[in-house]
Amino acid sequence: MQTGNARHWKLEAEPMPSDRSELDLRQRARERIREGRLPCITHYRTWGGRGSNEPCALCDGTIGPEEVEYEIEALDATSARLYRFHFLCHDVWQYECAQAS
Repeated sequence: MQTGNARHWKLEAEPMPSDRSELDLRQRARERIREGRLPCITHYRTWGGRGSNEPCALCDGTIGPEEVEYEIEALDATSARLYRFHFLCHDVWQYECAQAS
């Protein structure tokens, strides 16, 4: 939303809580990947949309309806598992998976 001057914009939605730094998220991603709580996979389906008030698979914070939520459906031979991420958390997860391979 524009406020007064064309050079100043106001965010209509609050970003993901910044109580965790990106380094903390990266460490958490590595731990969860190592523990098997988050997969490093190449075949998955991705959807994006408004948050569903469900917890993020990486930071455990609620993804509110004013935030972007990525849903990752991990497919294997017998089942599918759904993971939800904040925008930044999704990027951190992908980065750490790329570093692990």
